[in-house]
Amino acid sequence: MRGGMVLRKPMTLIRPRNLLLLLALLLAGVLVAIVVSRYRPPAEIKELVKGLPPGVDVALQEINYTHTEGGTARWRLVAKQIEHRSADKFTVVSEPSLTFFAADGTEQGTLKARTGKVNSDYSVVEVQGAVEVVSRGGYTLQTDHLVYHQQDRTIRTDAPVRLVSAKMRLDGMGLDLNLDTQRLRIPARVRAVIQTHR
Repeated sequence: MRGGMVLRKPMTLIRPRNLLLLLALLLAGVLVAIVVSRYRPPAEIKELVKGLPPGVDVALQEINYTHTEGGTARWRLVAKQIEHRSADKFTVVSEPSLTFFAADGTEQGTLKARTGKVNSDYSVVEVQGAVEVVSRGGYTLQTDHLVYHQQDRTIRTDAPVRLVSAKMRLDGMGLDLNLDTQRLRIPARVRAVIQTHR
């Protein structure tokens, strides 16, 4: 006290340490709200598990998996649902859609089917039921089932196939397609209809 005056520190409403405490409490409140809003009672979880087919260990919906090599996408799998059984070597895929990419990342085409199976490291994909492959070049391939091998980037089948473009339709038995070289081989019962413009 000097000459009858009392010196006081200026009063602030929120001190730095109080501000940190307030922010920590606010963050904790938000986290608790998120946990509470997403909480499922044990009975509800048991009902979900009962809904899984026997032997299924994992079931996921709305899948979007992209396989990359050296930082470049090589293929993408989108599916409505997958079911994995640890006793099996494959994961069952419902309504798969595969998109293939070249080494430079450009899209080469898409493959769609009713069902499929994928092995544990995603290097082999088998699809069946109304299989359709649409290439970037305008060709559509239709068959009952196909197998994609990531190691040599090939698509193969022994089923009847139909290849359609704006100018031709080709039917045959079996198919071997190399995605890197774009080389296609149909080994048996080949029949082609080519449209000519007059």
